[in-house]
Amino acid sequence: MVSRIRFGLLAVSLALLVVMVGNGNAQVLLNEVLADPASDWDGDGAHNSRDDEWVEIVNVGIEAVDLTNYHLAGADGALRYGFSGSLAPGAVRVVYGSESYNWEVATGNPAFGLRLANGGGAITLVVLAADTTQVDCYEYLDHEADDDRSSGRVPDGGTWQLFDALNVYDGTEAPLGSGCVPTPGATVSCPTAVEPKTWGGVKKGG
Repeated sequence: MVSRIRFGLLAVSLALLVVMVGNGNAQVLLNEVLADPASDWDGDGAHNSRDDEWVEIVNVGIEAVDLTNYHLAGADGALRYGFSGSLAPGAVRVVYGSESYNWEVATGNPAFGLRLANGGGAITLVVLAADTTQVDCYEYLDHEADDDRSSGRVPDGGTWQLFDALNVYDGTEAPLGSGCVPTPGATVSCPTAVEPKTWGGVKKGG
């Protein structure tokens, strides 16, 4: 009888441990940011400095995450975009400026898009519940926000690096250029130096 009770308590403890570990590892982070687009990144057939900015998030945890209360916010705290649905473990999701603008219009917020400053700035990931909780924030510098340069984590969810294959950075201020291509909505394949190419060529695999 004692053995059965001990076994039952052990089973309950293990179950609770699995739940606690699972919840603790379900983590959503900012993963890549492109503030100064010089190409048609959102794929609508036209280049627009507002619509073609983008921010990517990643789930580095071991469980799917409900994104209902997750939002992107500017350095001023103003909400730029509200997520919906869920994000699977290891998955990424990209938000373009055009999506941000449409969300702002639909929700009655001031409509500016992501409004990522080209001289350096910040983007924040927050959760809105009873209180506003900051989940992650990335402050990028002026040289990171030059034409078609993005800053991203390598590997996904890792250390921030500069992706400058489309506009090479040869300065000495960190983060230094990695020679990697911006990868909105796709898994980062850095660090592997690549030959600079146009974004159209990247999308076509050329």
